[in-house]
Amino acid sequence: MGLRTSVVVSGINNLSDARYCAGMGVDIIIFNLKLDSPERVSSEALKEITGWVSGVKLGGQFERAKPDVINQYAEEFNLDYIQLDTPYLIDEIEEISRPVILKVFINKDTVEGELLEMMELYAPVVDTFLIYSNDFTTIDETNNKLLKSIAKAYPVFIGFGLQKDNVDTILKKIKPKGLGLLGGNEIKPGLKDFDELQEILEEIEE
Repeated sequence: MGLRTSVVVSGINNLSDARYCAGMGVDIIIFNLKLDSPERVSSEALKEITGWVSGVKLGGQFERAKPDVINQYAEEFNLDYIQLDTPYLIDEIEEISRPVILKVFINKDTVEGELLEMMELYAPVVDTFLIYSNDFTTIDETNNKLLKSIAKAYPVFIGFGLQKDNVDTILKKIKPKGLGLLGGNEIKPGLKDFDELQEILEEIEE
């Protein structure tokens, strides 16, 4: 049993989601460690959750924390990956001791050439790009060409507009490295609740 593509699930904040994702064959589960987030996982909860989860890579999701703080978390909780939700300087990313997943936002005004130039600058220092949007809630003709271009040039996880009914088409036509889903109780464009997370994972089961 496994999944037909790589999957990273961000925003994990409880044991049941973490164990479910691990059991389904998710590659990486990422815990919300953003210092000013109301949904941030406490150190005590993180230690408890990670003690019960096996067979999956672990990551931490940060927004404005300094590299030394990120590295402390990585060491203390044996994190395998770091997800950055805001732009960091290249020098700062180079200081981070784990592979970095960089969240990249696109919207209706995104210029393909400018986006590719930015990704080219960051590509040597990040492991993967997580493509996200607050503007687009679906993947259609308005953003399909852009997503194809960046997925062809760089390793990307598609992190928005995913539904049970379109995930196969996205994998075949855009050919991303994988999918970026959300756990926890966050409600974001393209992923409304745990049931939808479950539906998508079941849809891409081998």
